[in-house]
Amino acid sequence: MESNFRVHVTPDRALVKVFNKATYLNCEPLRKFFEEQSKIGQKRYIIDFQDCSGMDSTFLGILVSIALNIRSNQDGGSFVLLNLRGRNLETVCNLGIHQITEISSEEIHNPEHLDQLAQGSSSSVGSETIYKAHKTLMNLNEKNLKVFSDVVSYLEQKKEE
Repeated sequence: MESNFRVHVTPDRALVKVFNKATYLNCEPLRKFFEEQSKIGQKRYIIDFQDCSGMDSTFLGILVSIALNIRSNQDGGSFVLLNLRGRNLETVCNLGIHQITEISSEEIHNPEHLDQLAQGSSSSVGSETIYKAHKTLMNLNEKNLKVFSDVVSYLEQKKEE
């Protein structure tokens, strides 16, 4: 099965190209990638949505947590969302994500070779990741608090059962 995410990492930056839909069903490899890159000190990310047809709140919550992590880092860094259009751009703006990231449409030189992120046995995220992603979105601003509080409450209830 082909990955929805391809990456190219240099010491200077990590480029992620998103293909088709980015959802809780396929974003676990990307979450792990961000986790690994953060551990080794990567502070500059470019996420290219040129070929992305849609995204869900779990995927966006994962992006927001990385963007917030970079913003809190004293050494600087950047988190650029590239080539957002239509519904994807609208969603990012409606959730306030554009206020903590850089939105760009400038052309970047795409490397010849992009590595596919390995899907592993399960590419869908677990309920804990879904919970954290929605909690992150909920805490981003007042509007999101209202939008995602029911989802977060439901997931908290499920955790206790």
